[in-house]
Parts: sequence; C-alpha cells; structure tokens
Amino acid sequence: MKQFKFRPAALAMISGMVLACSAVSAHAGYYEEFGQKQGIANIINDFVGVVAADNRINSYFAHANIPALKAALTNQVCEALGGPCKYTGPAMGPLHHSMGVTQAAFNALTEDLIVAMDQHHVSVPAQNHLIKILAPMSSDIITK
Repeated sequence: MKQFKFRPAALAMISGMVLACSAVSAHAGYYEEFGQKQGIANIINDFVGVVAADNRINSYFAHANIPALKAALTNQVCEALGGPCKYTGPAMGPLHHSMGVTQAAFNALTEDLIVAMDQHHVSVPAQNHLIKILAPMSSDIITK
C-alpha cells in the first residue's frame, strides 16, 4: 500500500467534500493552477474513481448519483478556489447527518483527494490551500 505524505492541514479535511465557502478568499493563482473549471472537473473525475476503488470508504457512495456528485464537487472546488462557479447543493450537516461518517473515513477521503491532485501535478501549496478551505466542514460531516 502506498505511504501517504500528510499535508499539514490534511487530517481535518473533507468527506462529501461539499462546502459552504463563499466567504473564503482564494489566492488568485490557485484556480488557474488547478486548470480552471475543466482541470478541476478532471481532478474530481479521477478523485471519484480513487474513492470508488477505496474499500475503506466506497460504501458511503454506493447509492450516490455519481454524475451529480461529480458536478457538485466540481462546482464546489471551483468556487472554493475563486472561480466563477457556484455550489447550490444541500448544506453539509443535513446531507451527512445519517451517514455515520467517522474521522477515519474523513481522513481516507482526504488521502484520496491528495492522490487525485498528485496525479494532476497540483503543487503541495495549492493542495494545502484547498484542504485548508475544506477542512472546517469536518464538524458538519463527521457524526460518529
């Protein structure tokens, strides 16, 4: 199994990876570094594939509408990075309330996101920037 290099902010990161981040200001270059909306969509596509292959957490997504999930995640990350997209999906708390997400599952999802970002050669500072934005969601997502 691959040894993961945890980024400083990675342990408190994402699960549904959905966010309410309109108040967060993004470094102007990070949206471009991620490849703008199409680059983000490519990363999210690969991220969902990594999650699907991850037996630690793929059961959380067994009944998910994968195309809708990819579209929502793309818009959320795009918005978080200062792009023109808007996330219009449900709030994190109600969305994850009955899922029983554990800290271990949240951490596994974070690892999978890092794998996808590494596959697309996103720099560690840019990865950390995104993780720092997404990390506060853990309090709404981890319920067990």
